[in-house]
Amino acid sequence: MGIFTRFTLRSLAKNRVRTAVTVAGIALSTALLAAVLTSVGSMQAALLQRTMDTEGSWHVFSSDVSGEALEAIAADDRTVDIATFEELGSALLSDEEAHVVGEFVAVRTLPRAMKGSFEPNGQPLAIMPEIVEGRLPESADEVVLPDYARGIELGGEGARTDGPLAVGSELALDLGTRLYDNGVDGPAVLSSVDNWYRSPERNSGDAEEELVDISERTYRVVGFYERQPNFPGNNFAASSSSIVALAAPGQTGGALTGAYVRTQGIGSLEDMKAFMAGATGTEDFSSTYFHTNLFRYLGISDGRPIWGTLWMVAAVLAVVIVAASVSLIYNAFAISVAERTRQFGLLASLGASKRQLRRTVIAEALVLGLVGVPLGLVLGLGGTAGAFALSQEAFTSLVGTGSGVPVHVDAAVLAAAAALSLATLVASAWVPALRAARVSAVDAIRQTQDVRLSKRAGRKAGAGAGTQVRMGAAGKLFGVPGFVAHRNLSRSAARGRTVVSSLAVSVVLIVATGSLADAMAPISDRAARGGAASEADIVASAHVDTSASGSYDLSDHGRDLDLFLEDARTIEGLELLSSTRQGQAEGIVPAAMIASEMKDVRERLDAERNADYVPSSFNEQGDYLGYTALFYLDDASWRALLAELGLDEAAYTDPENPHAIGLNTFQDTFMDGTYASTAPFAGTGSIDLYAIDRPDGFSLMGILDSAEGPLVSYLDITDPQGPAKTIPLEDVATAMPLKVGALANKEPDALSIMGASNQFPAFILPESVAVASSGDYRTNPFTYSFASFSFKAADHAKAADELEKMAAGFDGISINVSDLEESARQDRLTTQAIQLFVMCFSVIMALIAVANVFNTLANSIILRTREFAVLKSVGMGGRAFARMLACECASYAARGLAIGLAAATAVAWALHQATALAFEGLAFSLPWPYVGAAVGMVLAVLALSVAYALARARAGSIVEALRADAI
Repeated sequence: MGIFTRFTLRSLAKNRVRTAVTVAGIALSTALLAAVLTSVGSMQAALLQRTMDTEGSWHVFSSDVSGEALEAIAADDRTVDIATFEELGSALLSDEEAHVVGEFVAVRTLPRAMKGSFEPNGQPLAIMPEIVEGRLPESADEVVLPDYARGIELGGEGARTDGPLAVGSELALDLGTRLYDNGVDGPAVLSSVDNWYRSPERNSGDAEEELVDISERTYRVVGFYERQPNFPGNNFAASSSSIVALAAPGQTGGALTGAYVRTQGIGSLEDMKAFMAGATGTEDFSSTYFHTNLFRYLGISDGRPIWGTLWMVAAVLAVVIVAASVSLIYNAFAISVAERTRQFGLLASLGASKRQLRRTVIAEALVLGLVGVPLGLVLGLGGTAGAFALSQEAFTSLVGTGSGVPVHVDAAVLAAAAALSLATLVASAWVPALRAARVSAVDAIRQTQDVRLSKRAGRKAGAGAGTQVRMGAAGKLFGVPGFVAHRNLSRSAARGRTVVSSLAVSVVLIVATGSLADAMAPISDRAARGGAASEADIVASAHVDTSASGSYDLSDHGRDLDLFLEDARTIEGLELLSSTRQGQAEGIVPAAMIASEMKDVRERLDAERNADYVPSSFNEQGDYLGYTALFYLDDASWRALLAELGLDEAAYTDPENPHAIGLNTFQDTFMDGTYASTAPFAGTGSIDLYAIDRPDGFSLMGILDSAEGPLVSYLDITDPQGPAKTIPLEDVATAMPLKVGALANKEPDALSIMGASNQFPAFILPESVAVASSGDYRTNPFTYSFASFSFKAADHAKAADELEKMAAGFDGISINVSDLEESARQDRLTTQAIQLFVMCFSVIMALIAVANVFNTLANSIILRTREFAVLKSVGMGGRAFARMLACECASYAARGLAIGLAAATAVAWALHQATALAFEGLAFSLPWPYVGAAVGMVLAVLALSVAYALARARAGSIVEALRADAI
């Protein structure tokens, strides 16, 4: 061990508090990096495993690929595995049999690896069906069938059995190729994987498909497999309209060849499509599927904005974490170098080179890193494991597996966290190391290196400004202590900048946690919608049975709904939470009531979803014309909403003079995956609702504007391509004004289950308005076509079963009962998992902020022990001493808060912009509660640091402090 190493270790041992705080800061920053990277890696690994377990490990699936294309795919170095199968043909079943088991029996060979393996790393490319009886086929004349075919006897022209199907039965099939020609696109061979039976009679095609090249084949049934859901690609036996008989692999001569492909080195969905287009020679992907659910966990971008949001949020947080680490470590080493300036000067006078002095500081950084980084890695892993263990149920719900999220310890991830921490450590110590190497022996001994006159002061000194001392504003306000504090701040600017920067970074850290919470709020809010936003365990929804009445008007069945609720009250342990009715009416909403952001969102949605002949939702003046959603709350829910908004019950509960409340929250999703989230209303006002005549044979297209006034547009059902018929609104409609007296910025729980915030414009009314209305929607806009009832039950499964039995006893209406307890629980757990992440991040960031300020300020005061001793020796008392430090700290706090809030605003804006990639319409605002917390934290830590430093300074003798100047 060299002299400089011993010197470094002795300095660290002598300053135990500063060493401990610095190690703690290094450990916390490393722990945060390790925890974030490990959490992301663990979640990604769990989701990847879940996806492969439930959907297979395939990247591309095609139900129809040519031999030449397969050869081209196999020859590409980016292809890792290929497995193929043959569709040997289909047999058409009789109409009677088709109603039971489907239109065809399709024979498909089991997959065979063409390149690589069908089960790479033990994960099959597709989910194979589970054999529930018998065995897999081993020869060309053997097949296995789905379990629902067991016991069925086929006797039609296309398929025949020697009795009810069982293991050992014979199955004779007239196999042929399914051919479809609509006279436009040319003949096409249809696969059983993704093609329904094509027939105009079934509204599934413009022409009847036919079976060609028919030949008889006889098979022996050797087993049955459990039926798989129809998810092409994921499930090997998926089929749109056929019994799929699985035959032995390796057979050829089929009309179609399908393939599963797994790739490497392809970074985006577009690149994957280009890869397949280059191999197949076509960009027609009608029979090709890309495993986008798997791509997102393999780092293959699918272009959805939500991933841009998450990556940008992660990038901003990484910058904040690194900046915090640099600030903490840099300040610690800057103070360490300043404390040992005289020692460095002495070493330089004895012949130590600049390189040796630099290496002394870097060695100190590495020693601290050797302790802090491993400790941080252990804390990060332990914290991640603890968080996952405490919220295992939430992460189980989030991931969708029974085993939850195991901590995925990746050596590469830990190495990256350690490397980044060490790089940050060395980079932070480099500038103080250079400063230590530049210290001259004379300046070090005199301790004048931190005293720098400003240019203005220098000019005054050079001009001989005289010996008169001006007290200045600080001196006039706080006396001699204020004057001394002002002089200290002026001549020790470098030390002040260090303290101010640590305060500013701490403010940024605290405010950044609030900005992160705001950024995650839209994601959490979308997870909380529906069951998670309500206490409801069970929801019963009612609508008219149109097959019985041909009408959509539920208002005529109000008595039936009341009877259903009366019956429901007899179920033990069942509590009615809310009753909601929903109707709709054509209306006109004035432009003054509509927020400009909502107008932009609605116009974009209309452009994406509506055909060209659909009228615009807005006229030239900006008024909205069209569909309005009306929600009618039960009396208790309505009065609760009025109380929450502070509204007068008498004015809002008169059914003869209804007053509505506008639902001032809107959420939807654009075609590119961007989420719209905005407040749709700019204010209250009065709207007009219309009951519009609907002639037979015509479909109402809506209200549109014209130079002559509003028109009603109708579409002739018999000639949908023909021009729309327009009639002046006043000739076919009855207007009814409605006052909108207030806005609800939060969606009531009773409406969240109905997805009310997906509607615009949406207005809330008391149920009494709908009950008091008479007539149908052609004569009264206050009718309803849908009803929803929310319940909370002690035994939700039992209560749901009893409600279903009650619902079956009503004619003319259909009542569907849904048990939401499990889905609501999962949604709530997902929200809790997000909130847990934000909370853990906030705690660690707060600890780093406190360590940063305490370490910087306390040690900077301790370094001034000699200065304090001089002031005491000339008679400065304790109270004057405290006022001097208070003046200095006030200056530090004011500058630190100003700079910190400015930087925090930039961080908050960056996180807002990241969120805006996926959520359109979000307004920017600072997290003011966190701003207040940052101010309080800065003041509290300032007071704590000063108290600690003063206690240390008072503990020493004045004589000893002055004698410390001697070397």
